[in-house]
Amino acid sequence: MATNKDKIISLQDVVVKFNVRGRMLTAIRNVSFDIYDGETVAIVGESGSGKSVLTKTLTNMLESNGYISNGTIMYFPTEESKNNSETAIREDVNLVNYHKGSLTSDTRRKIKKSNYKTINNAKIRLEALNARLGVKGVDSDDILAKIKEESEIIHDAYYELSTFSRLRKRTVLRLTPIMKEISSKKRNLSLMKGRQILAGLRILAEQEFLTEFELNLKHVLEKLKNGETVEEHEVNTLLAAWKFQTTPTWLNKREAIKKLKQVRGGTIATIFQDPMTSLNPLLSVGFQISEAIRLHNKVSRHAAKQQAIELMNKVGIPNAEKRYHDIPGKYSGGMRQRIVIAIALACKPKVLICDEPTTALDVTIQAQILELIKELKKEFNLTVIFITHDLGVVANVADRVAVLYAGQIIEYGTVKDIFFDARHPYTWALLSSLPQLGTKGEELFAITGTPPSLFNKIKGDAFAPRNKFALAIDFEYNPPMFEISKTHGARTWLLDPRAPKVEKPKMLENLKEAVIEAKVGE
Repeated sequence: MATNKDKIISLQDVVVKFNVRGRMLTAIRNVSFDIYDGETVAIVGESGSGKSVLTKTLTNMLESNGYISNGTIMYFPTEESKNNSETAIREDVNLVNYHKGSLTSDTRRKIKKSNYKTINNAKIRLEALNARLGVKGVDSDDILAKIKEESEIIHDAYYELSTFSRLRKRTVLRLTPIMKEISSKKRNLSLMKGRQILAGLRILAEQEFLTEFELNLKHVLEKLKNGETVEEHEVNTLLAAWKFQTTPTWLNKREAIKKLKQVRGGTIATIFQDPMTSLNPLLSVGFQISEAIRLHNKVSRHAAKQQAIELMNKVGIPNAEKRYHDIPGKYSGGMRQRIVIAIALACKPKVLICDEPTTALDVTIQAQILELIKELKKEFNLTVIFITHDLGVVANVADRVAVLYAGQIIEYGTVKDIFFDARHPYTWALLSSLPQLGTKGEELFAITGTPPSLFNKIKGDAFAPRNKFALAIDFEYNPPMFEISKTHGARTWLLDPRAPKVEKPKMLENLKEAVIEAKVGE
């Protein structure tokens, strides 16, 4: 995904789980995606595909039973932000650290209990499989495949435990000299002595299972040993993780909660789907905007009121000064959504998440709100993440698109890539569902079947049971992300050079003409 712009958010191997009545639901499965400064990214997919959950991880707004079990979410402030004393976050930061720091002891206990239960059950199954190995009449290849599968389950559970575990005191003492050396030479790690690098690798080699911090340290030390360049953000991430490991838990929690307040609103703001659930029906709209301003900025009530009125004018509220004291009940749905947008912009965020902000509005008001968001994006130089299931909205607002299915990004690309050169059968199905492609008097296209249960481990391609283009391999192995161009990639075995050539649905051949004629998104 090459671009001339700088990354502002980078997700790597992010996994999000929910503990639902004692069972684990994996809502986001190993998502890796980069978002660049100043662009608008649309995240599309059916209901339940994980769109809202994915963006909630950025501000740690997951429900109390949810947690990020794996991965990193790096936030990279722009040069302008780094040099601005009023900016909330001015250093590269892994937002997952704030999530882990803010977890309650009860949540941590449940995570550990669930993983130990998974490990014990897998070990019992593994023991039974080993006992069957070598027995006459038993398919040994099948047994070996199942043994490998159970071993992977044990490994994954131990790894998840490691991401929530703290270093042993003895390990901290042994690693302290090495971390001091890394900290003192962080601007030029090539000056580190070879014996210190080897000593660190020896300490890590003695551990049966490594914590997330130890894995990051091992990665950095191996790079140094091989004479490779260590990126600045890798060093900063490592030092932040070391600080987290060596700071008492209660201090970590206090710091995480403080930082999350700076992230929410001041760095990343959200416009929610239904304005009535976002606004307090008993408080005036002006007070609610002023409250957001005063929460993040040290300003007087009078100054906050003036800023609130200015924002109300910007989002198109007529007679803003007179309507400052109105309660939300006096406003129409579209006007309420404008107030929600004003609250989101009150603290001058760098990233704006729009979680289906037009769903509860009629078509005319939808167009006005979309146009307003586009204008405000330019004025405030925002990076916008737009969540929607409406491909018409995507055509109107987005620069790039990520298609999500069953908690995985299955295709990404520019709007042109996705609309006119889509490669994944699920993306074909979504595009075929556009009403503009329907024929008068005939039923509109609908995707058959339902998404898979995320309680179970998904084998192969999650879309395979609903995919009429599925290959035999789709039911066995999850495809990797194949790169089609520098801006376009898709997770489908149809792109493997060995796969049979498959033509996309004929109805998509007229997509370009249908989109232009129907003015999709306008």
